[in-house]
Amino acid sequence: MGATAIQSMQPQARRFVARHAVAQLILWSGLYYLLPALLPAMLSSTGWSEIAVSASVTAGFLLWAVLCPFAGNLVDRGDFGVTMRAAGAVGAVLLLVAATTQSWMVACAALLLLGGPMAMTLYDPCFSVMIRRFGPGPVSRRAITSVTLVAGFATLVTFPTVAWMLAAGLSWRWIMVLFAAAVLAAVLILPRETDDVPSPARTIRAPGISVGKRGRTLAIGVAFALIMFGHALLLFQLPAQLVRAGGDATALMLPMVLGPAQIAGRLVWQAVQKVLRLETAAIGLFGLMCLPPLILLLGDGMAIVLIALVVQGAGYGVHTILRPVLSAEWLPAEGFSRRLGVIAMTGLLMMAVAPLIGAWAAASFGFTALLSLVLVADLAGLAVLIVLAIRTGRGG
Repeated sequence: MGATAIQSMQPQARRFVARHAVAQLILWSGLYYLLPALLPAMLSSTGWSEIAVSASVTAGFLLWAVLCPFAGNLVDRGDFGVTMRAAGAVGAVLLLVAATTQSWMVACAALLLLGGPMAMTLYDPCFSVMIRRFGPGPVSRRAITSVTLVAGFATLVTFPTVAWMLAAGLSWRWIMVLFAAAVLAAVLILPRETDDVPSPARTIRAPGISVGKRGRTLAIGVAFALIMFGHALLLFQLPAQLVRAGGDATALMLPMVLGPAQIAGRLVWQAVQKVLRLETAAIGLFGLMCLPPLILLLGDGMAIVLIALVVQGAGYGVHTILRPVLSAEWLPAEGFSRRLGVIAMTGLLMMAVAPLIGAWAAASFGFTALLSLVLVADLAGLAVLIVLAIRTGRGG
């Protein structure tokens, strides 16, 4: 488990990583997963426009994307500790505003503005802080793996908790207030800013990679964004397509395996990362991500769908770890966190357009065309990554 990786570090480092891991679990639950979990209850209780509320959430995700480079720049400057805690507090206040207002316009504005705290608190700035503190290499990889293993339980915490509270008669407003309080608790759990200061030795990269900084950053961003695009296509279209094909609402339960599969994938990664070269692992992962759409294209039946989703979830779980650690190996240290923010922004923007493109592809050309689009996106990402690995091996 993540605790094993944390225990292999020095006591101060263990505390630093453990506090970030628990905070990430709460922040993902309160700022991200709470919205889809509460949305049906919110709409049925208030009568607010589903289009307006959903559009505000989408706009919030776009705000999250465009602010990622700014968040990374704050990490590079070394003053991110206070900013991260302040952003978490702002997120809690926005949840309280959405929970207490009677105006759908105020609620939508609050949900939109949540994109700012997401950009400042969730995975990518946290990963940048880990790499800044521990440097690129095995220690930061263990730290990032530990954080994702703990935070990966956010879906398993949020959705059952919300369902239990709703069944107990609690209103969506009170549930949001309680999650806002949890987000404030996460702010208190985050380490002090003085704990974020890295050792000077850890900030010096070994020489050897001569790169065009912007071109390399963009290429890494595109490679991972294509994988994220394909994942979002499946995530948003597969449940509806399964119900249409089989007429069985229980098909909607199948995508629930994605969360546990991500955790399982990260556990496997934790076991094999010491024996695999990072570039080899990345190419293998991108190749693995091509299998789910291929399985769905060639096979049929719920068992085939389950296998494809397990592979997809496991691969995507490892992708979350590989994106920052591979970037740390392939990009220069100067301005690294801002560049990681650009990479994150590219992926989030691709994920934002995926539901619309997927719906158009499925409606216009059918489910087979949708799966083909996922496969093409994954293959394109693999091709870009292979070219990057070759160029890196040759010194750029």
